[in-house]
Amino acid sequence: MENPQNDQVRAQLISTLWSLKSAITIHPDAIKGLGYVHFNTLIKDEDYRLSILNAAIESPVEEVRKIGQTALDIHIPGPLSKNPSENATQNSSSLSHASDRENNDSANHNQSSQPTKHRASFWLRSIVIFLLFGGMTSAAISGWLWNSDVKIIEGSINESVNWQADKHYILSGLVFVESGVTLSIEAGTKISGSPGSALIVTRDAKINAQGRSNAPIVFTSKQAEGERQRGDWGGLVLLGNAPINKGTAHIEGIKADDPRGGYGGMADTGSCGVLKYVRVEFAGYEISQDNELNGLTLGGCGSGTIINHVQVHMGLDDGVEVFGGTVNLKHIFISHPGDDGLDWDQGWQGKAQFVIVHQGPDGGDNGIEADNDKNNHHAAPRSQPTLSNISLIGSGHNDIAQRGLLLRRGTAGDLRNFLITGFTTEALDLGDESTAALVVSKQLMARGWVIQHAENHYFSQEFGSKDDDNGFSEQAWLNNANNLLTSRELLNAKTSVAGAIPDFSPRADSAAAKIFVPLPQDEFWDEGANYAGAIRPGERISWLDGWTAYPVH
Repeated sequence: MENPQNDQVRAQLISTLWSLKSAITIHPDAIKGLGYVHFNTLIKDEDYRLSILNAAIESPVEEVRKIGQTALDIHIPGPLSKNPSENATQNSSSLSHASDRENNDSANHNQSSQPTKHRASFWLRSIVIFLLFGGMTSAAISGWLWNSDVKIIEGSINESVNWQADKHYILSGLVFVESGVTLSIEAGTKISGSPGSALIVTRDAKINAQGRSNAPIVFTSKQAEGERQRGDWGGLVLLGNAPINKGTAHIEGIKADDPRGGYGGMADTGSCGVLKYVRVEFAGYEISQDNELNGLTLGGCGSGTIINHVQVHMGLDDGVEVFGGTVNLKHIFISHPGDDGLDWDQGWQGKAQFVIVHQGPDGGDNGIEADNDKNNHHAAPRSQPTLSNISLIGSGHNDIAQRGLLLRRGTAGDLRNFLITGFTTEALDLGDESTAALVVSKQLMARGWVIQHAENHYFSQEFGSKDDDNGFSEQAWLNNANNLLTSRELLNAKTSVAGAIPDFSPRADSAAAKIFVPLPQDEFWDEGANYAGAIRPGERISWLDGWTAYPVH
């Protein structure tokens, strides 16, 4: 029979070791020469555990030293995990009884002593810790832990799995969905990212994340509400085999010698999976200086991928970045990105309809930043997406420089029915002569645009060394019957309630209701969208309702 006191010490040690792993993840240089802490090995291998603890107490990071010393002070010899096959039933029963005891303590507070309640709470936490960590594999949570509400996910997912809405999943480190595997996620599931974590769906793997308007799937920070901020965790990365203009490439944020970061190929119609009614919040962890992950990264994803009703909120870097491929986007809401809203390069040839980028007052650069290839502006396939019904909305704060679009490095495209307002610098800039030449050849077109600027300052004049497009005039390009430049307000009054989604619908009598060009004849397009911008003018109920959110922290 187990000694309860030993169980208590074991649970305390396991909890402390997890805190140590988390601290080292946050401070990757805390122990010199240590690339990664294998939590499962910490639990099972005493020699490995002691070597990590002895190194921890010599760490230059005070937090790591303190946690390491605490773990050494309570250290017990041998493996810390119990045999799952012998204890799963016992632990499940104990958890149920412990919960009952705590509930009874709460219900009978006036008849019970406070120490008794605290003991029940402690035992509940201890048993949960055993369930979470006692038999966990480095790949994912073992199947016998189905009765736990919290799942710590780390390493590789090597078998197809379904994440359930009644569980809370916490990502630790870079989590890879390996080749041939499908990760399915139920509507309403919450996934929290620890510092340094990200979910990467590798080539030949798939994600099937289908939320609902009343039950979105939410990827967010592990930090408590009110304490969350940009860059708390990495983000969501989908990689595929569709063509890019580099042949194949390696996604930023993953070590160059890790083949799981590769993408690109010849599968135009390939699929990286499905994202529907999904929110990604507080992502963009900085891997190294000026090297952040995006909220949602799509590398070489084919047209078989479905990205529909996705919000990326409060990311540290770009909201959505598309590296080549033929993926199509629909109903995309990018709110308060730290850098650009929608970013594409490396030969993206997909489509997008109904996209909103809303820059906040505390960050953000371009609503859209578009490239072909920085080293070879004529690389093939050339970036040439077709976009319609796009709303690019700046913060309107004059103390921060924000631009509507930056088109450069040889990107082409068919850009229709744009609404652009609230930017403090310019609505549009063509960044070089090679991109301007595509306007002349009609490979780059802008039609059905409505641009509002209170001071009639739509574009910046470039002189001398700052003239990077050989005198090309953006204003002359857009100043025709298919577009309108206006100083009249386009949007309804924005709400001032902190944390509430502003009203992005144009005024019913605004130019957005009158200026538009017809859409291509293709089943992808909603051909009833005969207006500029992502929301029908005067519409009171929009595709944003029910599943989006706007938390400040």
